[in-house]
Amino acid sequence: MKKLPVILLLFLSTGLFAQNNQNQTVEEEIELPDVTTVVNGKTFTAGKDSVPDYTQILPENSSPEIQLPEMESVKTSKNLPENKDTSAQSGKDIYAEGELGAGYPFYFEGDFSIYRASGSSPFEINFNHESAEGFARKKADEGYFTRKTSVNGKKSFIGNIVSHELTAEYKMSDDGLQLKSDSYSDSVKHTISASAGSDWKAQNGVLVSYGADGAWFNRYGEIMKNSTTTGDYADSTKVLDLNPYFGFGWQGHGFKAMLTGFYGLQANFAGNDNLLKAEGSSSSESSHRGQFKLALGWQNETFNVGADGSLIIGTATGSKEVIPAFTGIFDFKTESFTEGRYISFSARGGLNSYQEKIRNLENKYKFSVVPAIPTETTEWFSKITLTVPVLSSFEAKTGFEFKKTAFNNGEWLCLYDEDLRISGLYVTSPDKRTEFNTNLVFSCDFETVKASAEWKSYWKDVPSLEDAQNIKFKLEYQASDAKWNAGTSTNFAFGKNADNCPDISGWAGLRLASSLSLAFEVNDVIKLFHGTKRTYADSEYITTSGNAVLLVKFQF
Repeated sequence: MKKLPVILLLFLSTGLFAQNNQNQTVEEEIELPDVTTVVNGKTFTAGKDSVPDYTQILPENSSPEIQLPEMESVKTSKNLPENKDTSAQSGKDIYAEGELGAGYPFYFEGDFSIYRASGSSPFEINFNHESAEGFARKKADEGYFTRKTSVNGKKSFIGNIVSHELTAEYKMSDDGLQLKSDSYSDSVKHTISASAGSDWKAQNGVLVSYGADGAWFNRYGEIMKNSTTTGDYADSTKVLDLNPYFGFGWQGHGFKAMLTGFYGLQANFAGNDNLLKAEGSSSSESSHRGQFKLALGWQNETFNVGADGSLIIGTATGSKEVIPAFTGIFDFKTESFTEGRYISFSARGGLNSYQEKIRNLENKYKFSVVPAIPTETTEWFSKITLTVPVLSSFEAKTGFEFKKTAFNNGEWLCLYDEDLRISGLYVTSPDKRTEFNTNLVFSCDFETVKASAEWKSYWKDVPSLEDAQNIKFKLEYQASDAKWNAGTSTNFAFGKNADNCPDISGWAGLRLASSLSLAFEVNDVIKLFHGTKRTYADSEYITTSGNAVLLVKFQF
């Protein structure tokens, strides 16, 4: 069975590369800005203007919305001095950049990327490794460590009528169990995922979209000497999932209609009786899911309105054999009192239904295990966001979200309940929930000073990785010549079991040359200097609890 991930990747990749694009390709060249780097006190990547904007070169995507393997973008926003001189970059086609960092307590980061964002054949390849040891002055050989590595790539072929896209990713994580397990010293997770898809749009507006994504997930732990194990899902998990789709429709005069069929498979490859059979599922070994979705919409420069409806069948749909789902969509954008800035409003609402994947749950919730192939999650929902710019430098954003379990199909998540543990690991299970969440952000952006304040609240059921109330302030100064910058952020958490110690971080960056920058950051200062712990999701486990890091960034 170990050959299955490789076979999956070869199957998906050869299926895409075998297609020859006979259509006239798009040759428009995009002039990219200089790749810059910023540090936000938590991560270290490229500046906001260094990210290739694929929306400028890719045709409008007609493919339906599906859950593809999550993959980090080429670069995300960070905070080193922003280099505005792009004259030296205008003739480049392929870009490469990297960063290296080390810090106390033992910390290392390596991040390298190469990409092309212009023409008819853009691509990106990324490598990242990050490791940390000795949380809160604890010993690494006692399990106080974390390591993660990922390699991913994306390749696109773009024509006037058809476009193809291929993605592939391998990621690994290894988290020490901090002497909290009598059976295992760590939890190791491997995920191999890939996707391939094609979108066709004829001159008469006919749309055809098809593709598939899939993944192989394997989790295990190093068994401690003279220990006993359960011999089931706590020991290891091996799961394969495959998700093909096919859709067709029509688009023209602002209207779009799309009918799409989806199929989903999750299969256990760790042996019979390794997984339990979830309530509402017909098997412990596999699940099959089919969805038929009709989406209708209309948009112009100001409005976007639409709706979709689905029928879902399968072997893990809970108490109902057929589940209906639907969504209403309304977006509005208009110019504000300040020229070039827009007021935007977005609303979504309806009945949502999906089946979570084991790989997503175990990668999201550390120190947890999923005992069974998840059943369907169904929930009533509504979500509203509003953005209002004020003058030329200020902006206010507010958001509201409501979710409530429907048909007794609860959301699969890890609540880190001490009564739900096996071999020191927390058990993920479905939970019937009602959430009422709000978010409010005020920000200002002057030429050299940026500041923001954010208040995030969970008024009803609180997700296990969040606090009931969270307030964050951020302030940054950048020199007018963009040679250096410095900033700070402070995060306050309130609510049941919240850590009342604020998370205070700071950073500073210096540009030594157009292609070389240095940055220094100190994260969670109070915990770092006092050597005290910050717990993970109010569990028995702790996180890095602060560090100090020196990083160097280069591009060529």
